[in-house]
Formats: sequence, C-alpha cells, structure tokens
Amino acid sequence: MRRTLTTSLAIALAALALPAQAIRYAPGQYRYAVVDSIKRSDVRGEAKQSYTLVATQQMAILLTPRGGDSLRARYTLEVNRLSSDLPVQLPQVQKLEGTVVEGTMTAAGRMVRHTYHSPDSVSLEVAALADNMTQFLLWVTPGATVGRSITDTTSSRQTDGGSDITERTVTTTTIEGDTTFAGQPAWRIRRDTETRVDGVLMQQGNAMQESGGGNGTGYFYISKSGVYLGSSARSSTTTTLKLPDGTSIASALNAVSIVTLVK
Repeated sequence: MRRTLTTSLAIALAALALPAQAIRYAPGQYRYAVVDSIKRSDVRGEAKQSYTLVATQQMAILLTPRGGDSLRARYTLEVNRLSSDLPVQLPQVQKLEGTVVEGTMTAAGRMVRHTYHSPDSVSLEVAALADNMTQFLLWVTPGATVGRSITDTTSSRQTDGGSDITERTVTTTTIEGDTTFAGQPAWRIRRDTETRVDGVLMQQGNAMQESGGGNGTGYFYISKSGVYLGSSARSSTTTTLKLPDGTSIASALNAVSIVTLVK
C-alpha cells in the first residue's frame, strides 16, 4: 500500500496560455473505480518467478465550499481488494475498507492539512494509505500553462520497522490542451515521473540493501466545469535487493493504472 505528460510544436504555439488557476475543482460528490494491474518478475541466480497482481479500489470523494480559494475534502475508501495468480496468501487489504481522510485542500487540488481514521487502527499501512489518498486528485502546479512544463522534486523517507529507505521523485507536469473526454469538454494533462529509491529494508530482523528506480507517464482529464473525469498511467521500475547471504534479487515491475468516474 506504500504505494504518474511532449506536445507537437505546432500545437504548443497555437494554444493560448492557460493559467493553472483556471483549472479548479468544483464542489460535489464523486465516486471513482481504480484498477491497478502490476506485472512483476523476480530473478535470484538462475531462478525466476513472474506473476501478476491486480488491485481494485473504489473511492468516494465529497468536496464542499470552504470559502476563499479552498475546499473541504472527504475521501472514503469504500472497496479495497487484491488478487493474484501467485499461489500464496495475499495481504488482507480489505481490512482497510472504510478508511476516511478529511481535510482542507486548495481549489487546484493540493491538500494542505488532513486527519484520518480507519477500521484498522493498528496497521502501519494506514498512515501511508491516508497520505496516498490525499494525492488522489491531481494537483495542478501553480504557473503551469498550456504547452509549458513545470518540474517539481520531492523526497521522502520511510523508517517503519527498522527500515530506512529514501525515495526521490522528479515530476514534470504539462497541460497539453483541451479535448473531449467521456463526452465532456476537458483539459488533458500529462504527468511524467522519475523515481529513485535507496536504503535499507528490514524484514524479520534481516537488513537488506535496496536500490533502484523507474519512470512513468500518466494522462489526466479534468472537465472545464472542474470535475476529475479519470486518468490512465503506465510505469516501469527495476530494483535490486541484496540479501544477508550475499545473493541478490533483481525485480522488474510494469504497472498500468486506470481511474474511471462512475458517479
């Protein structure tokens, strides 16, 4: 649970500059279906294992006016399921269903403060899940205009259970222009990401060095009336995990994520 845009020169020159603040989320109640399909392969020596994971979620979002340039936001994870062709016991992620995140966000989609509560009050995964939920709506970086890319760099550190892993992400956002999506006039926004991960992963008292990185591209659609209509994204990641016995596991992961507005 720890859990992503190049327009032709002719289009870029023809497009009128669109201030980022023109893209604002509208108050309302919305529900989204999220399907993440992940194909992964692990290689250790001459042994190789490949499998597919499919994560299915349903997210309900309530946005209400707060005054000024902000909204009250309430996110509820209604469905959270995980399936795989791997013959092992999967984590019981459904115990996180009913997790609620509430807070204040800017009209452009950035959550500035939030609280959360979950039926699974003891899981270490809840805090990471809540943080991911606050980023469900695309934040349109201030200063972005049609055809102009804005780059942002973030860094995070995870220290759960003795692990110490740093993740650095460079995100480039481009408003590519207007289009029609799901029958509605909309803005098409491309987001490219590059990620690097390094650190120590602790499992069952064993410290293992982890390193790797990846990249991804996503296309997001926001209606001219301020409704997030959906998105599609692809990403690929490779990592290497050095085990205590001196051997290594090389992993390759390819993911596809689809978000659909269902109500």
